[in-house]
Amino acid sequence: MLTAALFEGWRLAGLALVELAFGLAWSREGLHILRRPRFWTFVLSAAALGPFLVGEPDVLWGPFHLSREGLAAGLEMAGRAFTLMLAFGLGITELSLSNVTALFDRLGLRGLGFAVALAMNLLSTLREMATVTWQTIRLRGGMRRPLVSLRLFLITVIANTLGYGDEVVNAATVRAFDPNEGQPSSLPLRQADLWLAAALVVCSGLLLAL
Repeated sequence: MLTAALFEGWRLAGLALVELAFGLAWSREGLHILRRPRFWTFVLSAAALGPFLVGEPDVLWGPFHLSREGLAAGLEMAGRAFTLMLAFGLGITELSLSNVTALFDRLGLRGLGFAVALAMNLLSTLREMATVTWQTIRLRGGMRRPLVSLRLFLITVIANTLGYGDEVVNAATVRAFDPNEGQPSSLPLRQADLWLAAALVVCSGLLLAL
């Protein structure tokens, strides 16, 4: 994800190929994100809006005035969005909450590990909350007033998310759970993990150097 934010041009395309190869070899479940229409809608919209929003229009295409600079910028934004979302998808499918907590425990950041694991667990719940909220607003005729509906949607999702987080923390407090007490979680390192980490560092370094 760090290199996706740094790379430009063909190096960004090379990074995307590395991610796809990684997914085929070790994380095929993470590639399921490529089957989601929303993923492609988000990526392609960045490329489609670039010619209209960036640079001076210098191409006439029917009734539209487009910008070559904007097209290049839009394609780069779409490529960066593709690599970032794919990297996140590949990583999140191979991480369990216990592994995340153990990783931060190993770094001496025990409370942060609990918070990050809680946030990861909240992602799927947040998606369900957003879907139910949007369907409820739509079925009640909210599309007739889109601005009001958008405000209600955001307020409802944010309020439900904060409420859910409070419930989880309260449940942990009632059970006298303290992430800073007790024995830290163990995270055994295998030799294959070290080789994989080294390979990823080498690939990133080569793409940066070239």
